Amino acid sequence: MAKYKAKMICDFNNPISMAYANVAKKSWDGVEDVEVELWQCYTPETEYDAPFSVPWGEYSSASKYKKIKHKITPTERCCLTSMFHWWKHIADTGERIIILEHDAYVRDVKKTNMMIDQINSHELWCIGIAAECITMSPRLARFAMDKWLDKMQIIDAGPLAELWTLIHDWGNMMGKSDLPVKLTTWPTAGMRNLLGAGQVYSTEDGKKILTGKRGLQRAPVTQCYFPGKNTIIHNKQKGRILYNDATFKQMEILEDLNYDG
Repeated sequence: MAKYKAKMICDFNNPISMAYANVAKKSWDGVEDVEVELWQCYTPETEYDAPFSVPWGEYSSASKYKKIKHKITPTERCCLTSMFHWWKHIADTGERIIILEHDAYVRDVKKTNMMIDQINSHELWCIGIAAECITMSPRLARFAMDKWLDKMQIIDAGPLAELWTLIHDWGNMMGKSDLPVKLTTWPTAGMRNLLGAGQVYSTEDGKKILTGKRGLQRAPVTQCYFPGKNTIIHNKQKGRILYNDATFKQMEILEDLNYDG
């Protein structure tokens, strides 16, 4: 029996999403102690069926939109709402679900197995190049629900940015107590296929992890991508995600993507 369950978020009604999920899920076959299950995400049609209400801001605070007043799109909301569903599950049940995006692709099976064994020593565990492979401690998840559902603090960015703010809020609070903080493993800035790791008690601690000055190591998980095939619609001026050559180096670039549509 697998030690951890992983939920791969995908849209069963979107052929491109399912094509990515099928490729990505297969890459997890050699990973021990993880059982991957495809899970239907929230969509603009089902967003408000969620058993919670995310306190959305109207406009994004993400750094990539500094020069553009970007109204958060329904697909962007549904991406985070789908992850939020499992953050809340961890808070409510104490079960450390691994949350995977539909393109979460294992490049290094041996290292992924090693890092799976380290999950319980972490507050926040993110071993991909972005938000494609994440889990968190139950106490951090409960802190998140207190912040966003009880105190209704606004969410106005993507999962990665919101979780990064969360771990800093948590570390600042824990720094005022005598309780130890567990590790955070996190992608370094610039999507270089590298991770930083350490305890976060302050903004300075976070910067050292983000810049790879603590716990620098190679990320064993990345995103698989077939050029030109995306599933999330962003700002009209930005259009769909456009990747450059530098970004391609971080990803598992597919030679083909079989889907109907």
